[in-house]
Amino acid sequence: MQKKLIALAVAGLMSAPVFAQSNVTIYGLIDMGYKWQGDNVTSGVGSRSAVDSGITAGNRLGFRGTEDLGNGLKASFVYETGLNGDTAGFVGGGFHRQSYVALSGNFGTVALGRQYTPQHLWTAAIDPFAKGNVGSAGNVLAQDARLDNLAAYVSPTFGGFSVVAAFTNSHTGNESRDNKAAATVLGNGDFGDVRVWALAPSYKNGPLFVGLNIHQGRENVQNSGLDALKVWDLYGSYDLGVVKLGAIYGKRTIETTAGADIEMTQWLLGATVPVGASGKVLASYNHRTTDFDNGTGDARVGQWAVGYEHALSKRTSLYAAYAHQNQNSRQEGLTGMFAVSVGDATSGNGQGYQRGLAVGVRHTF
Repeated sequence: MQKKLIALAVAGLMSAPVFAQSNVTIYGLIDMGYKWQGDNVTSGVGSRSAVDSGITAGNRLGFRGTEDLGNGLKASFVYETGLNGDTAGFVGGGFHRQSYVALSGNFGTVALGRQYTPQHLWTAAIDPFAKGNVGSAGNVLAQDARLDNLAAYVSPTFGGFSVVAAFTNSHTGNESRDNKAAATVLGNGDFGDVRVWALAPSYKNGPLFVGLNIHQGRENVQNSGLDALKVWDLYGSYDLGVVKLGAIYGKRTIETTAGADIEMTQWLLGATVPVGASGKVLASYNHRTTDFDNGTGDARVGQWAVGYEHALSKRTSLYAAYAHQNQNSRQEGLTGMFAVSVGDATSGNGQGYQRGLAVGVRHTF
């Protein structure tokens, strides 16, 4: 009843065409807990202890809806924004988490807007921590979560096989720059005005899942020193009932016009063990090696994590997790282009270790 009242209140603030949409759903997630993170003494960075929000998953408020257009055709949309549960207010600008419209039918689904990449969705599905908490694979694995201005196609499933294809001509969403504008290259590949395409076939049969993600990014101009970003990842998981096993192995190469390429090799091993009807034990190990062709050596980082989640209901869960991260590089401060840390409190300097501990509660609606 309360959700319906909220929906009516929100609808009253919208225009008449939106008010006429009767099957709009309001959904969200609130995650709050205690988190401690610390570095070793050689890092020069102290520990942090606080009540935080969005520990296992980002707090969010979203709207989604569908309309049956007849003849098997359906229209749908998603608007989703992030929230700060501990300090109030929105995260980022507007509905920055997801914002897209889609058409679906016997041909599959075509969606336009800001969307998740197959790389992010599959990693979250295989990582026991779902790319959240202090044990998140996102602490180590270099990946692209969302792309702006994305046109994506998801095929129907044929005998367990399906494919996702996507393309954007300006993935950062900077609408004030034309395609010939200069770009600034960032270490994580999130650079300026750039074309990105992705192709991700997969196979699912009962407890088995196998997927291949391939995507590339290329500058629309060549005056920034970057030639291309090339990524491929293999995904696999199998649910044995008593344990679900998952693995990821991939390469991420940043090619430069000067020939000083950067290659990252990264992988994950994970296990999820059910405990009774409501609990599960989580364990994972993530590793990344970054090789530099310019003679600065290489950088390595590894992270192991353990955790436990207990469902109080279908929508409310308690969680606890601990993660330990080791870094090793030939140069002080070299972590392989990406800042490396256990969570968001500290950044690695290429030496020593970091640790993180979190306990909390997550509720969805």
